[in-house]
Amino acid sequence: MSELGLRRKSSAQLEVMQKAGWKIDGDEKACYIDVDEDEDQDTENMIESNWRYLPDLVLEQIFTYLTPKERYYAGLVCRQWYRAFYLPTVWNNFLVDDRTLTKPKFNYYSGWQFCLDHMRTQFCLSRIGRYVRGIEFRPWHSFNNIFQFMTMLTWNIDKGREVNPDTQFIGIGSRIRTLVYHFPCNMSQPNDPEGIKLFGTGGQLLRVLKELLLRLTDLHTLKLVDFVLERYEANHLLDEVVCSCCTKMRVLNLVNVTTMHCPIMHVGLFLNLQVLTISPQNIDDDVLSLLADTKLRHLHLLQNCYTPSHLTISACGVKAWRNVKKTNPRLRVHLRLENLTDGEVVLQPEAPVHSITYCAPQTRIRAELLVRMVDHYKSTLAVYGHELLPRFSSPKPFHSRIDSLMLLMCRQCFNVDTLIIREKVSTSTLLLIAKTAKNLQHLHVRRFAVILRCDWPRHPEWSNEFYAWLKRNSRSYEAVEREISQILGYKWRLLSDRDFKQLTVNVKSGA
Repeated sequence: MSELGLRRKSSAQLEVMQKAGWKIDGDEKACYIDVDEDEDQDTENMIESNWRYLPDLVLEQIFTYLTPKERYYAGLVCRQWYRAFYLPTVWNNFLVDDRTLTKPKFNYYSGWQFCLDHMRTQFCLSRIGRYVRGIEFRPWHSFNNIFQFMTMLTWNIDKGREVNPDTQFIGIGSRIRTLVYHFPCNMSQPNDPEGIKLFGTGGQLLRVLKELLLRLTDLHTLKLVDFVLERYEANHLLDEVVCSCCTKMRVLNLVNVTTMHCPIMHVGLFLNLQVLTISPQNIDDDVLSLLADTKLRHLHLLQNCYTPSHLTISACGVKAWRNVKKTNPRLRVHLRLENLTDGEVVLQPEAPVHSITYCAPQTRIRAELLVRMVDHYKSTLAVYGHELLPRFSSPKPFHSRIDSLMLLMCRQCFNVDTLIIREKVSTSTLLLIAKTAKNLQHLHVRRFAVILRCDWPRHPEWSNEFYAWLKRNSRSYEAVEREISQILGYKWRLLSDRDFKQLTVNVKSGA
């Protein structure tokens, strides 16, 4: 080996020895710690290099969990991640809230406030505006920031559609297919003695939103929630949307456009609409007659905590529902209540109701209402249940529980395939439900609410063998799970409270 090579080798060994050293252990004995730097460096380089070669599908999924600011910094890591910054799925949803693209500004009267940074917003729109596929507005307090953002987005779209547009404006907003706007209509203070006070959007904010909707000509999903408008504003809410995309709209969500009775006639003008979610106070017989001539497949009548009481809302006429079933036989109606307090769904007699679900922890199953449901929807009802854990105690005596009501529904509604039970029932009731409901596929029951008991009086039609089977398998949870698993054809089990709370997400996504 040459003299130069020996010098390089000795200097490298000396550098490693300088990074190593002696250490005193717990027994006060000296031990020499050596550092194998080459192996550590190779491992570190291998890990870093492997991150660059993640598949695009994985990178897209990772980037969707990041904020726009975090996506920007991640795109600076390497060339591969910079390319992932512009992948389609990454910009499926762009959330705009009170802090999006803002800067702090001190106000003498109000202190520090977050105001929209126009330079950052313009730079952001010029970089990613042509890639955004969905935009969601969720203001809480600063409506001026949302107003200015929508104004800037509208201006950029107009600049991009000029005859000879600048390069930075080309394609901005051209790929937006989804727009969601949740308005915080409850502006009351926590110490307000009068409770909830509702304030609706409108005025200049509504005007700018309508101008933006007029320029989004390829929208297929539009969700406007809790706008609480006046009647004269609600009647013209969708004028621009009908003009721009009456044949392209597929999903329309209009919840609490008003708090009084005000039919929204425009919903019947979207010829290719597939899913419509609307509050019951914004629909009537005339709206149903228009929907009958469309391709609508799912009509969700949703009530939430801001919807008026079910006692003040009138159901649509029987004649109108019969006409809808005759003209559009594939239509399915879904009744849903989302409320933290007690409440009831607005029943629609003669409607083709497919599902009735509650997301209300204080709402009990009432015998008279359930009997009416069975009478109205025994040939169409397929899904029934109460989500969330109850905030009340269920009675234990048999005649005060819901056992007989659940079995009545399974006997009369022969199309029931999904049933969610959260109140107290006995193990024998679960066995009878599994035996009675011929089309039952999904049975979700809280284990904590199931009583080990066979408290059903013997029916004259039951044989001795069947009654003995019922009494024998009602004595343990394991026997009930085994027998119901054999009946349903898959491994069935009772749900813990933790699993039952998770069930809420699954039911929503399934609906």
